[in-house]
Amino acid sequence: MANEKREQTPQEKADAAKAVADQDKAATAGVELVNLVVDGAPIAVPKGTLVIEAAFRAGSDVPYFCYHPRLTSVGACRMCLASVELEMFGQRRASIMATCTIPCSEGMVVKTQTPEVKKAQNGILELLLANHPLDCPICDRGGECPLQNMTITYGPPTSRFTEEKRHYPKAKVISDYVVLDRERCITCMRCTRFADEIAGDGQLDLINRGAQTEIGPFMGSSFDSNFSGNTIEICPVGALTSRQFRFKGRPWEVKSVDSVCSKCGNGCNIAVGHRLGEIVRINGRINEDINEEWTCDKGKFGHEYVNSDERLTTPLIRDLDGKLQPASWDAALTKIVEALKHYKPEQIGGIGSTRATLEDNYLFAKLLKTVVGTTNVDHQLHPYPFLPMQTSIAELESAKKIVSVGMKLEDDQPIVYLRVYKATRKNNASWIKAATVAEALPHLDSETVVLLPHTLSEADYAAVAATGAKVNLLLPDCNSWGAKKAGVDGGEMAQILSGNLKMLYIMGSDPVVRYHDPAKAQKAVKQAEFVVVQELFLTETAKLADVVLPAVSFAEKDGTFVNIEGREQKIKQAIAPRGDSRPDWRILADLMARLGKPLPYFSARDIYREWKKAQG
Repeated sequence: MANEKREQTPQEKADAAKAVADQDKAATAGVELVNLVVDGAPIAVPKGTLVIEAAFRAGSDVPYFCYHPRLTSVGACRMCLASVELEMFGQRRASIMATCTIPCSEGMVVKTQTPEVKKAQNGILELLLANHPLDCPICDRGGECPLQNMTITYGPPTSRFTEEKRHYPKAKVISDYVVLDRERCITCMRCTRFADEIAGDGQLDLINRGAQTEIGPFMGSSFDSNFSGNTIEICPVGALTSRQFRFKGRPWEVKSVDSVCSKCGNGCNIAVGHRLGEIVRINGRINEDINEEWTCDKGKFGHEYVNSDERLTTPLIRDLDGKLQPASWDAALTKIVEALKHYKPEQIGGIGSTRATLEDNYLFAKLLKTVVGTTNVDHQLHPYPFLPMQTSIAELESAKKIVSVGMKLEDDQPIVYLRVYKATRKNNASWIKAATVAEALPHLDSETVVLLPHTLSEADYAAVAATGAKVNLLLPDCNSWGAKKAGVDGGEMAQILSGNLKMLYIMGSDPVVRYHDPAKAQKAVKQAEFVVVQELFLTETAKLADVVLPAVSFAEKDGTFVNIEGREQKIKQAIAPRGDSRPDWRILADLMARLGKPLPYFSARDIYREWKKAQG
C-alpha cells in the first residue's frame, strides 16, 4: 500500500490548492523566487515558501497533521518528514526534516519517497499511536479521520506498544457544542492556534507538560468561543467532536449539499449534512471572498430549527370561535383569494422577507404589485438606507484603520469580525470600537473603513458619509439585499403598519417582534380585518393571523440569497419539506393562478431567469 499512489482527501486537496494559490499571489506581487528540486522535479517558489508547500506545487505526497495553510507552522506532529539536502556550515548534506518548519532555499533538493523517509514516517505514526486509543468503531471521526488514513498508508501493520495506554474520563464536555476526548489528542495544536490566530479569543491552550500535555479551556473555564465549531473540523483525530452530531450517523451515511448559511447577512458558504430527512451537521465550505473556510457557531449549530417538531406542517384557518384550526391547502388558498378580490388594492398591504429567497420575494412583489395592484409593499423593519458596501468582506483584512459603531462584531457579523481581527493581527491595523456615531466621528477620514449597524438614524448615516470614510452598512439577514433587489419596496412600512389597511399579507417576517416599533406593529396587525402569514413557526405575528401558511426552510428549497456585499449565491434543496409545507414561491404561484394569472413556474430557476431578464 505504501508504494501505491494514495488518493488524497478533499481537505488535503483544498489545503494544497490554498498553499499554491498563496505562492502564485506572492509571485505576482514580485516576491523573489528560489529554485529547488522536489522528487526530481525542478520548481521555483517565492522566497519564504515552506518545503511542504513546495512539495504541494510539485505534486508530491507529504503526510501531515499539524500543518494548516491558514495557521502558523509549529512542527508539532513531525509527520511531514522528508529528506532535505541543503548547504549547512559550508557543505551540502541531506537530513530528515519536518518540511512544515523549513523555508525553501536556492538549490535545495527534497526527496519524499526514500526508504529512510518512509521508515521515519512509520516511526512517527507508531509514536503517535502509542497512547492513542484504537477505538475507531465508536469514534465520531471514524471514516473521515486523517489519522486513520495516514496509518493505513504510512503506519506500521502492528503495534509494538504492549504497556497500558493513557486513560482519561471519556467525553469531557467543554462547551455547549464541543466534547473533548483527551486520550485521542495528538497535541498537534491546530485548535489552540486557531483560537489564538483566527478567532482571537485564545480560549484553548496546552495544559501540563511532557507526556501529560493536554488541551483544554484556559484555567479550567468553559470553551465559550463564538467560533468553537471550527476546531471540530480542523482536528485531525477524534479529540474534539460535536455534541450536536455525536452518534447521529457515520460519515458515509451523511449526504452533503452545498448551500449558504441563513443566520446572518455575511453569506458564509456551508455544506448541509443530512441523514434520514433531517439535518445532522453543518460544515464550513471554502469561499476565499467571504468566509475562507470558517463558520461561526450560530451558522454551524444554529440550524436545528429546521428539524423542530414545532414547525408548521399544515395550513391553519381561524374558525368562528377565534381559534386557528388545521385546514387543507385548497381551503386556505381559496380563502386568501376571496379576500384579495374582496378588498380594494389600496386597502391591501404586503410585508416581504429578508430571510426568504430573492425568487420568493420577486414573486411576492409580482403578486401584490402586478396582479393585485397595490403599492403598499415593503420589507424594511428598520428605516435604514441602502448603502452598497464600499469595501468587500475580503478587502477588510487589508484595511489599516477600522472603526465599528454600536456592534459586537463577533456576535452580530461574525465573519466580518474574523477579517477585522486578521487585519489587526497580520497587518497591524488599528480597530476602534465606538459605541455611538458621535464617539466615532473624530476618528473618521478618507483612509478609514467604518462598519455601521442597520439601526442608526438618518442623521447618523449622513454624518458618517460626510467624513469621506469608506462606509459599510452591515445588514443583519441572509437576504437583506435580495428583498430590495427583488422589488419588495416602494411602499412605506409606516403606511403598511399605520392601522388603516384592511388586509395584510406577511411572508417570512415577524413585525410584531422585529419591527423597530413593535407595539405599533402589533396594533396594526390586530386592527386589520384579514391577515395572512406565511411562516415556518407560529410566530407572534402568525398567532394574530386569519390564515397561516406553512413555508419551508432554506434547506428545503432552491433559490438565491444576496449577502451584505450584494453578492448573489445559490442555496440548494437538501431535504424534503417538513409535513405539508411548501416553498414560498410555489404558494405565491398557486395564488396567481387562482387569480387568473397562471405563469409557467416549475422551479426557482424559472423565476430567477425572469427576474434576471427584467434587470436588463
